[in-house]
Amino acid sequence: KYKGCPWRVRDYQYGDGIIGLHEEIDHFYRYVLPTPCEHAIRNEVVKRIEAVVHSIWPQAVVEIFGSFRTGLFLPTSDIDLVVLGLWEKLPLRTLEFELVSRNIAEACTVRVLDKASVPIIKLTDRETQVKVDISFNMQSGVQSAELIKQFKRDYPVLGKLVLVLKQFLLLRDLNEVFTGGISSYSLILMCISFLQLHPRGICHDKT
Repeated sequence: KYKGCPWRVRDYQYGDGIIGLHEEIDHFYRYVLPTPCEHAIRNEVVKRIEAVVHSIWPQAVVEIFGSFRTGLFLPTSDIDLVVLGLWEKLPLRTLEFELVSRNIAEACTVRVLDKASVPIIKLTDRETQVKVDISFNMQSGVQSAELIKQFKRDYPVLGKLVLVLKQFLLLRDLNEVFTGGISSYSLILMCISFLQLHPRGICHDKT
């Protein structure tokens, strides 16, 4: 419509070279930030899955981690959840069966990766088509998310750098570890390392 990518601001003339790149990244960042409605939809998905978990294991705790907790998620990003409880053997198949039988997810969209270094259930929510990854007893994910939130406060430009690189990798199918890509967490740590190794006098929104 405006002769460019969807984040382009109407009648806006980008500057030359690196200035124009900075301006476009800024526009892209504002474009992909979640609306209140998108945020509410994701919270509803979490509540539905949490209700299923509590109906089977009332003492279990469901925590959000990953990009949804840190706020560094694209519209296409999945929700990372961890279920904390006491089990001798991780109940991956039990939860898979309940999620399908209660119409949270279609059977064809559910995958149990029980041989992965961190076993997870991958599914697509039937109502919203939002993708969800569920792991068990991995408390480090929650701690990592809190660490990233602290780095976001220390480096205000971190969010813009991460989201534009996440989109870059997504378009090239390099955003999933199990298909040969790089994890979102690794990408964020790389960006933090870059900002630590290339300190600026001040870190703000200017070019």
